[in-house]
Amino acid sequence: VISTVVFGLLFWNTTDTKILAIFGSLFAGLIVAIIQFIIAWQDYNQTEKLKELELIKVLYNRDSRTFYEEYIKKAKREINMMGVTANRFFNDFADDSPNATSNAKVLLDALQRNVKVRILLPESDYVDENKKGDVEKVKQLVKTINNKYSNCSLEVKHFNHVPAHSIFNVDDKCIVGPVFPELESKYTPALYLHNSSPLADKYLTYFDNEWNRTT
Repeated sequence: VISTVVFGLLFWNTTDTKILAIFGSLFAGLIVAIIQFIIAWQDYNQTEKLKELELIKVLYNRDSRTFYEEYIKKAKREINMMGVTANRFFNDFADDSPNATSNAKVLLDALQRNVKVRILLPESDYVDENKKGDVEKVKQLVKTINNKYSNCSLEVKHFNHVPAHSIFNVDDKCIVGPVFPELESKYTPALYLHNSSPLADKYLTYFDNEWNRTT
């Protein structure tokens, strides 16, 4: 800015044609440099805001089974989930049938590693009519798993209101997003965040509050 002012004054107070051309070029170039700096500074501020969110990735949908499989495999301490029915979750990762493949048992493997699993779901009165059967199916499946794997830590609680948020937390990372009525969660966007993110903290605090007041 100082250089621009200096060369601007020299430009306006010079009568020599050759020097005038030099100062004029420098003055114009410095103005362009200032504009570029302002644009770069705005980009920098936006990048810093994203860094503060500790965003790992934006998920435009949640339909990648492989992504969640690898995510669960890495669990060492806890898995916390809030959803609508969790039917697809159990079908994909807690299949205990004799012909089930190993990648369909990653949740059961996590339970056997003493990973603590907490799942929050709405009661059947608060889900779409065509999903009510899934709620009861999951309840029975949870009982079966807890009976078969007696030492595992799998708890499921049901809240009495319409689901609004989807939360999937494994150890120090989480995936959070909205729940849209009459739209499968696998087709909705979500944010993949570190737990230390201020946005993730709000979701995880909400999960804990719901967990503590739900039977």
